[in-house]
Amino acid sequence: MSEEMFAQEKTISDDAAIYQIRLKGKITTTLIQMTDDMQVRQETDSETISLIGWLPDQSALMGLLNTLHDIRFTIKSVQIINQ
Repeated sequence: MSEEMFAQEKTISDDAAIYQIRLKGKITTTLIQMTDDMQVRQETDSETISLIGWLPDQSALMGLLNTLHDIRFTIKSVQIINQ
């Protein structure tokens, strides 16, 4: 394969990013189990949870957001911290 072909190939890290997802509510065991690779922190206002972690692509982000919705968390915001 030529160098040009390698330069055009997309790798998993092309879409990878560290995200902060803020939720309304309190930390639960189910939340911790669903987000085991992410940092989970109750913010000081006690009604907001902050999830911070690396996700390989937007498909993984959408899967996590759908899971959070399924377990009844309100999503307040999603922000890319580092891409």
